[in-house]
Amino acid sequence: MLTKIDRAVGELSRLAESPEAASAYIEAIEKKRREEQFIKFWEPYKYEEKVFDAFTPDTKILVVCGGNRSGKTEVGAAITIAYAEGREYFRGEKAWKWASRLPIPDKPAKNIWVVGLDFNVLRDVIWREKLFTGANHPGFIPKDDSIANIRADDKQIFFKNNAVISGKSADSGREKFQSASVDLVWIDEECDAEIFDECYQRTVDCGGRIIVTVTPLTDISSGIKEPWIYNLYEEMKAGRKDIKFVNLSVLDNPSVPQEEKDKLIQKWSGHPEERARLFGEFIRRSGLVYPMWSRKHHLVRPTMVDRSWMRVVSIDPAATGVTAALWGAIDPAGNITLYREYYRKDLVVSEHAKNIRQLRGDEVIDYYLIDKQWGAQRNAETHKTGAQLYRDAGIPVRLAEVGEDYGLNASLEYMNATVDETSRHPKVWVHSDLVNFQEEIAHYVYGFYAKGELKGLSKEKPRKRDDHLMNCFQYLAAMKPRPKERLQKIYTEDELRRKAAANSYFS
Repeated sequence: MLTKIDRAVGELSRLAESPEAASAYIEAIEKKRREEQFIKFWEPYKYEEKVFDAFTPDTKILVVCGGNRSGKTEVGAAITIAYAEGREYFRGEKAWKWASRLPIPDKPAKNIWVVGLDFNVLRDVIWREKLFTGANHPGFIPKDDSIANIRADDKQIFFKNNAVISGKSADSGREKFQSASVDLVWIDEECDAEIFDECYQRTVDCGGRIIVTVTPLTDISSGIKEPWIYNLYEEMKAGRKDIKFVNLSVLDNPSVPQEEKDKLIQKWSGHPEERARLFGEFIRRSGLVYPMWSRKHHLVRPTMVDRSWMRVVSIDPAATGVTAALWGAIDPAGNITLYREYYRKDLVVSEHAKNIRQLRGDEVIDYYLIDKQWGAQRNAETHKTGAQLYRDAGIPVRLAEVGEDYGLNASLEYMNATVDETSRHPKVWVHSDLVNFQEEIAHYVYGFYAKGELKGLSKEKPRKRDDHLMNCFQYLAAMKPRPKERLQKIYTEDELRRKAAANSYFS
């Protein structure tokens, strides 16, 4: 049986006496091949090259941030197909320039997931527009003998080298993502954190990788979702080496006409989402309450706290949900060292009190503070106040003296003083093992207007979400605790500053 190449050679021989016809025939063959094997001809535009520079062998998670039509989804599709076909598939082709740089295993990946936000996005955008039919270009899935079978209804592609690409919808729930090992996961746009967590778990035992292509519209204060992509960005900035972020701009994409770029600039100019839509940059719809928070300045290594210092335990209770407690020690200059935290949920008061007493051990605590409003409310069954319930359980709490904004403003004074060496106001330092405190303060933001002319702008009140230890801190700061007059050691302000610097988490 004659192959396609045999027939093509025969046709060229027949047309040999007509160079013009032969040239046209060769051009037609090449055009057809470009359409059927577009992935072998696809080349990133200039600014997309940095994606392949960032995707090094030590990269576990690659996040490509870009606005609409920035080319981020095309990059995700190209890398996904390259992983399925294997590096050698591209040798000698134009695509070899970028495919050869990818950290593709010597053996082609066996299990690959492509994750869309919902079924319609998976079917219409990823499956049809990018992988098969194509909109501004042919589909990335080659139409050649490297493909063994395609199950369109199941969103599965089987390759002859035994690689399998499976399309998954994020809104199908985390149970659908519990499976065997996965070599590569491509997530298009930001799904719920639990889906990302499941995908990550699938890649652990096989050294798999994750690619995320996203327009970063979900920041630390958006919606009710956990902003896991922003959290990854913060982890990268904090020094995690296996996470890489790359920004792509629609304004750099040569395939987008200039008049369309001008329209986009006009449309998003002055809008809170302008930087994300045009440049793929993170935006902050509302500001951080503690923008001065700095691991370098505020974190210190966990050390024994001087037994002579005043100690205060501040409690933010809850009938359901999280009950938090924060331990603070006050040195002779009035500085506060936050050295222990408690963070548990769905327990009754007596169990929380027992846990707090166990953490306290034989420490002498000078004051226990509790949320003023919750502590004054009476229990429907016992008719006792919340404060009485804690007292009966062995925690002699007193109501925190804190006004609506007073505690927040007082805590800001302590935080600012720590980063301002000239400030005479007492400072605050945090032991580096207080992980829940660090998580809360890094994501503690002012609320924002969700609609209307002020949409995206900050309100004057912090958002009531994951703020349990922040409340504890504010109760403590509002107290403005004064050090004990009777102390075993007396330190000068300079000595205390040097002591904190010596214990700095970053020293």
